[in-house]
Amino acid sequence: MKKSTRKRCSLFITYDGLLDPLGSSQITPYLKAIATREDHLHVLSFEKPERYALAAGALREALSHTTIRWTPLVFTRRGGTAGKVWDLVRMLLAACRIAARIQPSVVHARSHAPAQAALLIKHLFRAGFLFDCRGLWVDERVDKGGWVLSNPWHRLQYRVYKWIEMILFSQVDHMVVLTEAVIPEVLRLGVPDRQKLTVIPCCADFRHFQLATPQSRQLARSECNIPEASLVLGYLGSVGGMYMPERFLRLVELASGRHPSLQVLVLTPDEEKFNQLMQVHLPAALHQAVHIRSANREQVARWLPAMDLLVSLIQPSYARMGSSPTKLAEAWATGIPAICNSGVGDVSALVEELDAGMVIDAESNSDLIAAADSLLALIHKGGARLRKAAQERLGLEVASGRYLQIYERLRL
Repeated sequence: MKKSTRKRCSLFITYDGLLDPLGSSQITPYLKAIATREDHLHVLSFEKPERYALAAGALREALSHTTIRWTPLVFTRRGGTAGKVWDLVRMLLAACRIAARIQPSVVHARSHAPAQAALLIKHLFRAGFLFDCRGLWVDERVDKGGWVLSNPWHRLQYRVYKWIEMILFSQVDHMVVLTEAVIPEVLRLGVPDRQKLTVIPCCADFRHFQLATPQSRQLARSECNIPEASLVLGYLGSVGGMYMPERFLRLVELASGRHPSLQVLVLTPDEEKFNQLMQVHLPAALHQAVHIRSANREQVARWLPAMDLLVSLIQPSYARMGSSPTKLAEAWATGIPAICNSGVGDVSALVEELDAGMVIDAESNSDLIAAADSLLALIHKGGARLRKAAQERLGLEVASGRYLQIYERLRL
């Protein structure tokens, strides 16, 4: 049977959960857009038990009004490498069972482990293989400290996965990458043709993230106990060495000397970790100006308007050329400019193109001082103009449209 005569069935495989915060912002919205053109879109995901118990029913109800069908598997937290191998085996078996039933014409894999299952489906069922490569995952493992290359076992895993990565890259029918900056590297690593590549950065739902208004700013600051007349710097996301929280706190210290009304809003799932860093890297006199909150997706959208500027600092590295920070799209959708550092994906080019803030070398004290001196000028880059410019590049509809085009190409 030729692919062109099949029903429009596809299989989407992700190791991230649809019920994870990332799933609700960066997976499910795209799936719903793709599903509008599919007779059947089957999703295989790995879910954390506590989130599944709380929210699976609501998600199933939401998906019941679409052509999406969902097979969740339980994410294995224990067992280290053995646990991940067990999950991969379960993924392969479940993907084959689903594919045998629905005969997909497209198999869409989000990141490296699901791509291994998708490659098997490609060869067994003649499905078009779409690899949604979320970055240079193997090298990101090193960046984040998951693999320490001085450890022989970690070094072996790194080499094995680089070999697997080369096979995956060489056999894609199409690949999605997050940045223009990474294209030459994925071609070098094995993708056979530039025509097989599409750039889809991490986008934001501009209906969910609304333009900040005086009213929404006042409400957000009130809920976060921030004085209304403050100048507010924001931090959004996880805490870890790659996100350079120490340099963020140094910028806070410098800015506080120039702006007595300075306040800081930190929206992070790692409240305790950020508080510990603050005890070490920020003078005690400034601690009362820092407001740390854990926030779900709805709260992030409601509290972002409290910020005047978002600070997004990410440690540059080889793997970072493939990174696209979601937080920037969300801040710019809200009309909030950002202070970013160079050496991360297409961030520098986007900030310049959109006039969306300032790019610095975060390791440079002189650059941090320059940023602290420029806060008021940077705030004026925000508002409706920034939101409109960002939506044309980073709106959810932009990403959805590109995915739909890729699916059509794979069915030709």
